[in-house]
Amino acid sequence: MSARLLLASAIFLAPTASAPAQTGVPGDEPQIYHQSPGSSSPRFTPDPERWRPVAYSDLKIPVGEAEAYASIWQDRLSESNAKSRKSPLGSPAPNMSSGSFNRDAAEWHFSVNFPSKLVALTVLYTPSVCTDEYPSPSPSARIFVCPLRVATFSDGHYSIVDGAACYLVKTGAGPSEDSTATTIQAAYDINLRAFKIRYSVAHTDIAQCDQTIRLHPL
Repeated sequence: MSARLLLASAIFLAPTASAPAQTGVPGDEPQIYHQSPGSSSPRFTPDPERWRPVAYSDLKIPVGEAEAYASIWQDRLSESNAKSRKSPLGSPAPNMSSGSFNRDAAEWHFSVNFPSKLVALTVLYTPSVCTDEYPSPSPSARIFVCPLRVATFSDGHYSIVDGAACYLVKTGAGPSEDSTATTIQAAYDINLRAFKIRYSVAHTDIAQCDQTIRLHPL
């Protein structure tokens, strides 16, 4: 039986022995551009405390901005690819040796631009890296516990800290829903210096997934 990875309602993200930060030097960092094209001024996030839907990237064959998030997750994607089952007989096997194909991989992200840094919250989904599944109130979505990373980019350097968070996978089953029924939303609490995440499935709050992720201990 696999180990159950539980989510804390509030966690501190700081380098520890059990969750060491990964760091890089100029030239190594994933290219998440947080400046307006043709502008030397950072594009700061307006009203960061407003709840916003998170954004998604398909990482199977990542292009554009998705390549940056695939770079953040490259080690876990490689792990997932290694565990992927062989293609059925008669089906062409995807070329995973080039690193351009990541089977059944996706992520969601939420980022905030500060005066001196960019902080990106990202959660990876693949069937082999997500450790657990919570009961869902609707057949329209499944609720997985998956790896989370907070990546901080500042002055040409970056650091990454690991955690866990929920990922909602829509199944297409059940009654039809409006676009607000099953969502993940995030915001940044300025006073707490923390990301907040909330989830709903079929307009039902998923309390066990809600998180407050403080960037620094109070």
